[in-house]
Amino acid sequence: MKQFFKYMFASTLGTILAFVVFFILSGMIIAGLVGSAMMMAGNSKKSVKVEENSVLVVDMSERLVERKKPSPFENIDIQGFDDDQGIALREFLAAIDAAKTDDNIKGIYLKGSSFNGSFTALEEVRGAIQDFQDSGKFVLAYEEVYTQGAYYLASAASETYIFQEGMLEFFGLRSEIAFFKNAMEKLGIKATVVKGPDNIYKSAIEPFTREDMSPENEVQIQRILDVLWEGMSENIAESRDIHIDSLNSIVNDLKIRKPEDAVAFGFFDDAVYYDEILANLREKLEIEGDDDIPSIEMEDYVKSYDRNEKGEEDDDEKSWELKDEIAVIYAIGGINSGESQEDNIGSETLAKAIREARTDEDVKAIVMRVTSPGGSALASDVIWREAKLAGETKPFIVSFGSVAASGGYYISTHADRIFAAENTITGSIGVFGLMPDMRGLVTDKMGINFDGVKTHDHSDFGSMQRGFDDMEMALLNEFVTDTYNEFVGRVAEGRDMTFDEVDSIARGRVWIGTDAIENGLVDEIGSLNDAIEYAAAQAELEDYKLIELPKQKDPWESFMVKFNGNAKAQVGQWVFGDEYEWIHKAQEIKEMEGIQARMPYEIKVH
Repeated sequence: MKQFFKYMFASTLGTILAFVVFFILSGMIIAGLVGSAMMMAGNSKKSVKVEENSVLVVDMSERLVERKKPSPFENIDIQGFDDDQGIALREFLAAIDAAKTDDNIKGIYLKGSSFNGSFTALEEVRGAIQDFQDSGKFVLAYEEVYTQGAYYLASAASETYIFQEGMLEFFGLRSEIAFFKNAMEKLGIKATVVKGPDNIYKSAIEPFTREDMSPENEVQIQRILDVLWEGMSENIAESRDIHIDSLNSIVNDLKIRKPEDAVAFGFFDDAVYYDEILANLREKLEIEGDDDIPSIEMEDYVKSYDRNEKGEEDDDEKSWELKDEIAVIYAIGGINSGESQEDNIGSETLAKAIREARTDEDVKAIVMRVTSPGGSALASDVIWREAKLAGETKPFIVSFGSVAASGGYYISTHADRIFAAENTITGSIGVFGLMPDMRGLVTDKMGINFDGVKTHDHSDFGSMQRGFDDMEMALLNEFVTDTYNEFVGRVAEGRDMTFDEVDSIARGRVWIGTDAIENGLVDEIGSLNDAIEYAAAQAELEDYKLIELPKQKDPWESFMVKFNGNAKAQVGQWVFGDEYEWIHKAQEIKEMEGIQARMPYEIKVH
């Protein structure tokens, strides 16, 4: 017994000492990083200088986000601690616009095998590249392997090249959905679905109830793909001077097998080696011999260009003198109740931000940027109320990103004007409820039984250990039907339409931006900047500054939360590889509460 206590206390003491040493070392490391951050805080956006006769290097694979999260390591150049947050789309576009008139920037070198952003961002960046080119400066694109999205962007360049032994992936667009019905049956899990009589296009529940796509879902997805491909192929055909019929024939018949095929059909100017690209750039810049080519990466250029423009937050004297403000409120991610978390919208957080902008006398107009597939119907209604009140007080404009559907559209219905991109996915006016019945898994497969007592017939209503009786199903259908009717009514009121007019384009159907203009769900095709300019005009503002809401968390707090989440995600990716995405989606479904106003899928172009 003495030996037992001896070793037990020895192990315990060793563990305690190990923890003490760990925390001391961790404290020293964190203190060092904090010190470095403070020392390097002076490296502000204006400290990065652009050399004369430079090329702006734009990496298409650089992650583009709606709003960049603050990072405590932004100015720390230590490998492993860069904590890449990507580049905000608005800053990215503004930087390209600034480069047009920057005498130090002579052209753009476009690289990257894939595009790391939404389809809407892809179109906006392509438009910015074309606009830059129209200023008289060159754009040269080169890469070894091009995915479809990367080539679409590269096709806008004045010169487009591919590696001698490279590859172009150009096969057209497709959409695939994973269906879990059979897997759930094998696990003994049943899905109880409630979507009312009118939500025939609300296909979010199909993966759990079907083995394939419903005819209604096929119709809406096919329409989206057709419109996306039509715009994409026409733009490529125009930029590369290829007849549209020839382009589609090339894709259908898989005529591009080798780089020389792509060159012969006009997709590229030539197939070359990297040293030839460098020689080309030196010639454009009039650099002799093998001298270095002055260049600056987009990430650094964003930190360097002159930001003393109308509407930008900065520390210059003029900005401090400006009192009038336009609040840009970001609504990004799925919609849930409570406070916002990583990559989702909390109704409490967003409603508070809208309320702050509404009651702030310095804020003369509000622009809400919505990039959301929806989520909780209850949470959406909480946000909708604040948005409606804001619109009654001052100009309230909405700008749609890549997707603003279901709950994302719900919170936008009472805007004075809605802007969207041509390929924004919107609509999905409909609701559903999804409740799993776990008895087959828990009891039959795992051998776990449950028993209990209750005071009333329906005290265990909603338990995953039993199904729903007829009375309960009638109640659930009533909930869904009432929520749907309220959703349609909100849209009708906000968009100045009749209930029947909205119902005819609702029923859960998703629409692409160009179609949404025609059916009245959207007012104008335009970007976030277009929405801001419109808001300024409505508020009769010439000089103003922008403020962004909701206010972002302290960078160190955000880092610690993200560090914990990333550690879990990294382990999941190590174990499950590419399949981890489906596990992550399953977790999202697990966390859904109540009736959902949510778009059924995501669209990505690679």
